[in-house]
Amino acid sequence: MIISVPVCNLYRHPSADSEHIDEAMFGTEVKITDSAAGFVKIITEYGYEGWINQNETAKEAEKPNSVITFPWADLLKEAKNFSAPVLTLPFGAKVAAGFSESLPRHAFVILPDKRMYYLRKEALGEPPAGLSEEKAREVIIKTSLSFLGVQYRWGGRTHMGIDCSGLAFNSYREAGINIWRDAYIEKSPALKRIPLERAKPADLLFFDGHMAVYLGEGKFIHSASSGARVDFASFDENSPVYSEWCAQNLICAGTAF
Repeated sequence: MIISVPVCNLYRHPSADSEHIDEAMFGTEVKITDSAAGFVKIITEYGYEGWINQNETAKEAEKPNSVITFPWADLLKEAKNFSAPVLTLPFGAKVAAGFSESLPRHAFVILPDKRMYYLRKEALGEPPAGLSEEKAREVIIKTSLSFLGVQYRWGGRTHMGIDCSGLAFNSYREAGINIWRDAYIEKSPALKRIPLERAKPADLLFFDGHMAVYLGEGKFIHSASSGARVDFASFDENSPVYSEWCAQNLICAGTAF
């Protein structure tokens, strides 16, 4: 089964009034393990569990071969720029895309219900795999910076709203590296602890219930509820973005390299 809506809310319990813990993107593979009160419990392809609306999954019609690399990408009824969007997919959504010489600007996408729509080719990328360390670090930094200014949203993972671990998770996932969805380094086998002095750009910083992407020279980017958005911060007391709380609550840095 796959997620069949653009952004699927995951809840702690089978109720929309319970804690919002994650957002799964269109095309994410899931396994249904339970059901209750109009909700189903799922395990995502990245190992995270939660409850979702029972109508937000479907059997995949075609195997996804591309990912959305724009913050948002419109699916159109026709391969024409003036067409109204039928659906708008977020960064990280996975689609089954096809290409034709008769479509110079657009690709076509087949949905689980076999409907076919169109989107700009520029919005698509290949699933990441086998990147060198240098390239992976570059992708992580570029991805994290694309969320600069996005509002803080508990459990969020899109350019509509994102939390601290969502920012790190998305940035690493875009580089083909899977880390745990929440801010716990001990739950990410791909990461090993290192002191801050050894941290390089694209490594991660872990605090008490918080995490950030390190940019180097004491500077980092994070999504903090206190600041209400994704922003820069620093350990340097002389910096205009100095964060006293982060300086006092750093647990460790973590690296996948």
